[in-house]
Amino acid sequence: MSAFRAAPTRTLDINSTAVPVFLGRPALEPVRLSGSEGVNSLFEYELLLKTPDALKLGASEAADFDLDSFIGREVSCNIQLDGAGQFIAGAVGASVDHIGAGVRQINALISDAQVWGEEGRHVQYKLTLRPWLHLATLSVDCKIYQDKTVVQILDELLADYDFPVDKRLIEAYPPRDFQTQYNESDFDFFSRLCQEWGISYLFEHSADKHRLVLIDNMGAYKKNDSAAYQEVEYHAPGWKADAEYIHSFVPHNQLTSGRYASRDYDYTRPKADLSIGRNEPRATGQADGEVYQWHEGGAGGSHYVQPRAGTAGANEPQEEGRQLALLRMQALRTHGARAQASGNLRGMVPGCSFQLVKHPRQKANAEYLILETRFLIEDVAQDSQVPDATSGRRQHWKVEVDFTAHPMVEPLRPALTQPKPFTRGPQSALVVGPAGQNIWTDDLGRIKVQFPWDRVGTRDQHSTCWIRVSSPWAGNQLGGIQLPRIGQEVIVDFLGGDPDLPICTGRAYNQANLPPWALPGQQALSGFRSRELTEEGGNSAAGRSNHLALDDTAGKIQAQLKSDHQHSQLSLGYITRIEDNAGRKDPRGEGFELRSDGWGALRTHKGLLLSTDGRSRAVGGILERDELVSCLKQALALAEDLGKAAVDCQGAIRETTPQEDLSQAVDALGHGASGEDGVKGPASGGQPVLAISGAAGIASATPKDHT
Repeated sequence: MSAFRAAPTRTLDINSTAVPVFLGRPALEPVRLSGSEGVNSLFEYELLLKTPDALKLGASEAADFDLDSFIGREVSCNIQLDGAGQFIAGAVGASVDHIGAGVRQINALISDAQVWGEEGRHVQYKLTLRPWLHLATLSVDCKIYQDKTVVQILDELLADYDFPVDKRLIEAYPPRDFQTQYNESDFDFFSRLCQEWGISYLFEHSADKHRLVLIDNMGAYKKNDSAAYQEVEYHAPGWKADAEYIHSFVPHNQLTSGRYASRDYDYTRPKADLSIGRNEPRATGQADGEVYQWHEGGAGGSHYVQPRAGTAGANEPQEEGRQLALLRMQALRTHGARAQASGNLRGMVPGCSFQLVKHPRQKANAEYLILETRFLIEDVAQDSQVPDATSGRRQHWKVEVDFTAHPMVEPLRPALTQPKPFTRGPQSALVVGPAGQNIWTDDLGRIKVQFPWDRVGTRDQHSTCWIRVSSPWAGNQLGGIQLPRIGQEVIVDFLGGDPDLPICTGRAYNQANLPPWALPGQQALSGFRSRELTEEGGNSAAGRSNHLALDDTAGKIQAQLKSDHQHSQLSLGYITRIEDNAGRKDPRGEGFELRSDGWGALRTHKGLLLSTDGRSRAVGGILERDELVSCLKQALALAEDLGKAAVDCQGAIRETTPQEDLSQAVDALGHGASGEDGVKGPASGGQPVLAISGAAGIASATPKDHT
């Protein structure tokens, strides 16, 4: 149904610096304004303008306005409100007071401009009107926010836009250690955060401005500024009255999920049960459906643990999880009861509440929030009429509005439609920390990094939160560890593709961080090489180092464990000198060498065997000493024979017991060792003796005393 209204002045007019001025008056006047606006969405209107008859502009001149001069300018559309007629008792004559009469304003930025064409004597222009927050759809960024609440992040994000913001927030929001805007427009990031934390937004228009309003409670929604629209009557179509009314109101209830559940994991409390849930089914049948959500991926899948990765330390995950569960449950319920309505009403403003009255369905007479409107106001005057209002023309206006109403007794939460972006695989990053440090870590071996896409990071310990480092072997005070050092390039992946959950998974060489041995010449070498942690020297190419080198050169393989301190090293195999980045140098022999420029010691507790009695290819037990035992037995037999000869010659009796005991100790040296299990006897277990055997002899020499 359409409403045709006549007025001595314009029902719709505009003011904007974008409108050209000709002969002291606007060169364009409004013909139609149509569009949609709602809570938690960017409004969009189309404004149709035409050149007025009074200016008598030629078609070529009227069609030649610079379109770029419209773009980005603000425009205010002023809609006259007649108000609600009310008889004033006792007044002289017939007197009606139009309660709520005034002006409704829609203020916006012009985002698009078109020459719409010619119609009769007029040239028409069509402008697309959007809120200033539309500018945020045109800016895409990658940015890290640390140790901030969602409100602080929104403040920082919106500070880049010089437009008014009003926060009507009453909830307490916990700080998050790491939140990433990742290849998202500012608007998508804004929408995602608002949806995750149950914050709604709308726009209020007044004083030639429109302001963004953030809301997290039903009490923050205002009644309409015009009293005529604070209480609105329902009447069937065709009802005659000196007031605007709703002629269609269709309640729509639907089945919704009745329970929300989630779970999270905190590696600082790995055994903690971090399950949370909320049960609030609507009073319908079959309302017990459960939404169980893991935080990785999708919309609204927020993780609620904070594993001591930021400056604030650990959080209370159960408490914060319950807060998010409540928000998710309310978001599931929020569309369970709505109504679709229509009328010829000029002042039904999205984000305002109203009281419906006189609906035949008594339950429908309640307070509602105007959630969304689809609005049209159009001049439908005929060309045959007086051409201009200034000449006495009475315009005829059609006004239509369709809107969605949400009951004020049901909390409103934004729908979870904006997914968190996924990272598309691992990324490289630079290990960072404070100046003067080689390694910057904590009790969990975590590191800080600078991502190459981060334009704000300061390349120090403040660039990110603490990031875990994966290891091929990690257990309870066991495993392998090589902490990444400041200045090294690492590979960072993201758990579940979530940009808020980085984990270091590897390292990579680059032109500033070359491999430990020069390639491709030293490609036969593999192993590890570290660097002494001198001041800022832990990742330098110079300085002392430790290395474990495995040399797989064909026919000349070796293994070498070396420390540059006193040049102490153990070399095995085809021994070749390995120095610095140059790698393999001169050959030094074959076999093994344990050497040092410092002191050395061989120390055992159960015994030591030094022997040149070969065991080719390491066959047999490590303490096999048959040759040594045989020699000792021969020596003992010789000693016994000499003793008997001495007795026969009436000499002194030679005592052989010490030799017998020592021979038995050597014989039992390896009892119980690998390869000699099960050996029994009085000397089982052996004694801590030093046994030396030389197949071709034993020589020892010194220029000094030998004792």
